[in-house]
Amino acid sequence: MPPSNQTPSARSPRGSVLVTGGAGFVGAALARRLVASGRRVTVLDDLSGGDPARLPAAGDEGHDRLRFVRGDAGDPAVLRALLEPSGDGAAPCGHLIHFAAVVGVRRVLADPAGCRRAHERLTDAVATALAALDADRRPRLYAASTSEVYAESPAHLSEDGALRPLDGAGRWSYAATKRAAEERFDALRELWPAGRAPVHLRFFNVVGPGQDADSGMVLPRFVERARAGLPLEVHGDGEQERTFAHVDEVARCLHEMLDRDASVGVGVPGGAWNVGGAARTTIGALARLVADRAGTGARVVHVDPRRAIGPRFEDVRRRVPDLSRLAALGVTVPSRSLEAIVDDCLARHPERTAAGAGRTACASPAS
Repeated sequence: MPPSNQTPSARSPRGSVLVTGGAGFVGAALARRLVASGRRVTVLDDLSGGDPARLPAAGDEGHDRLRFVRGDAGDPAVLRALLEPSGDGAAPCGHLIHFAAVVGVRRVLADPAGCRRAHERLTDAVATALAALDADRRPRLYAASTSEVYAESPAHLSEDGALRPLDGAGRWSYAATKRAAEERFDALRELWPAGRAPVHLRFFNVVGPGQDADSGMVLPRFVERARAGLPLEVHGDGEQERTFAHVDEVARCLHEMLDRDASVGVGVPGGAWNVGGAARTTIGALARLVADRAGTGARVVHVDPRRAIGPRFEDVRRRVPDLSRLAALGVTVPSRSLEAIVDDCLARHPERTAAGAGRTACASPAS
């Protein structure tokens, strides 16, 4: 486990980074990449959904540049203390990467009102902490949003597309609060110099080894069941369309975005950015591919999601990103094929017991 009492040295020339929710799936992948490149990273996580085992341990590359703090990202005093320079001559944090959130459709459906309250509290804490800092100590904000903010559409979803309402209920509480967070952070844009406004990362189906299946993520659940030779349960007709991106490629893309901010005269414009990949498929086809690649004889079966998950479950037929804005930025857009992603998950996803693998999969827009 990373140390919780490590004293950080002065930041690297490109600046230190604070990642809230940094022991989560995407946050930890980014933290690993940043410290391996020489950046100093502080991870703040209450471990309600994160796992410090995802972070570099003693002996791993970059471990000495990582500080892990178990704490509440919903407390503005905690955030401000971590964003302030840590000693004489220490430079302020260059970036705040805000990933802390309630993650997974199962957790949202279990308590939609609680999800809304949690996200509102986290958003308020980040906004309050940033506003309280002196201008020369205020980091650039990159905040995780979601592709779920987009309204249903048969077209590729672009950053200027129609959005879901702010009063979304049930499983759309997650999307509603993420959209509300975007608006709250945009209202603070005058706190930063021109060209440094907050960045909203609208993620599309980020997957890879180590993702939490229990929260409702479809690929790790399929992988775990296929390994155990259990049926792969697909909701409805299986024609729901999704586009997957490997977490390591997403981390590389985010790292390149941060590096652009550190370059003289070059930066990432504020606002919404779609972040996703090119592995486009239907959920039914994904299940068949996983079953075939696993080679255990696992069958694919279709189930009624409202019986499997609950009457409040709602689905989206198509979730395909328009990544032209990201490509135009000049960063490396995730491009790994679906076959390569599935093979990597089958090879490296942590083993689970048959009992754990037997829980129902969730082919949802959050998965």
